[in-house]
Amino acid sequence: MRESTVHALVVARTLLEQADPLCSSDDRYIASTGLVVLQDALEAVLYALLLERGVDDEKNLERKSFDELIGELKAAGVVVPRSGSLKALNKQRVLVKHYAQLAEPAMVRSYYADAQEAIAVMTTAVIGQSLRALFVSDLLSEGESKGVLKLAEQSIKDKRYLEALIETRKALFVEFEEDYNIYGWRDFDGTRQEGLLGSLARGGWRAPSWTRSKEWIEKNVKVPTDYVQIDYQDWRLQAMELGIHTIELQNLRRLTPDVFRVDRNAGWSVTYDASFGVSNATESNALYCLDRAVSIILKKHQHAQARREPAKDVPFEPPPIYVGRMLHERAATDSPTVHTVRDGFTYSIRRIVGGFKPTESFYEVSAVSVKQSDKTLLGGPEEFYRGYLLIRPE
Repeated sequence: MRESTVHALVVARTLLEQADPLCSSDDRYIASTGLVVLQDALEAVLYALLLERGVDDEKNLERKSFDELIGELKAAGVVVPRSGSLKALNKQRVLVKHYAQLAEPAMVRSYYADAQEAIAVMTTAVIGQSLRALFVSDLLSEGESKGVLKLAEQSIKDKRYLEALIETRKALFVEFEEDYNIYGWRDFDGTRQEGLLGSLARGGWRAPSWTRSKEWIEKNVKVPTDYVQIDYQDWRLQAMELGIHTIELQNLRRLTPDVFRVDRNAGWSVTYDASFGVSNATESNALYCLDRAVSIILKKHQHAQARREPAKDVPFEPPPIYVGRMLHERAATDSPTVHTVRDGFTYSIRRIVGGFKPTESFYEVSAVSVKQSDKTLLGGPEEFYRGYLLIRPE
């Protein structure tokens, strides 16, 4: 589905939700207002479905009247149920909006039912689902954050606003805060050396360095959500790179409960002020936080999708490395020797680099002792070398 289609349908669905209670009213003024909103929602649906069918590539839809949009959709092979009633609805909307003639509530309810039927049939035919099944979070790529935001949107629909805010914060944790989780450092006292993989496995590398220790955690982490320690300088830089306003991230953190989990298999811990539910668990706050969460996570996903990596689908056939050759500390033959090629080691070539002398080129080579190469690098002594091997002309 095109992103422009989703945007238009989300607008239409929001308008339709606003029209629902208005069109059900027995008050002529309120029902007439609902009719105007209903027609706007219907027109947004027609426009969105034409975008999805690509009609805008050939025709200027902005200049089409309501009746012409219906005609274009039929011409594109889409059945438009109750089209006569929909055209009559549009004419009644003109009378209400431009000539201040009120509509009868019973007639408005009839138009509303016809519009609902038409929208359901048309959207199912074009996008494979009804408008009611479309969530704002459908803008996002598949993943955990999209799942929890769908739960947040459903919670808003069910008027469970505190649950909606919690689910929204979970998405923020998954996409941003988890990088600042220092839980993995709770037993690190710095008395023993760790291999690179062991340190990386602890996570939390975006958190301030002084928080990544057993001593600091024992003194400062009083509740599970305290394991999230934001480095605000890094936080701002990350936001700038993604094109996100820092204030939006901060608003989301202020207006939603704190959440934390150890890993994907663990349950969530939630922390919030005693008065939070009464003061902040409102429809407007839940809608604002959901909208902002979708917006910033969408920017992050789009940023990731823009990344391009060099192809590695054709394997590199390494040349033979002969016993007695030397690995140098730098890409220069006059630099110190760090290792001499010998039996008992496995060798791998990572890069081909130009030397400090323009006439020389080198292989960047890693050497690992055979008895160590089948072990993990989680710690302990190991015989490992990295250096530069001169590429000799054939």
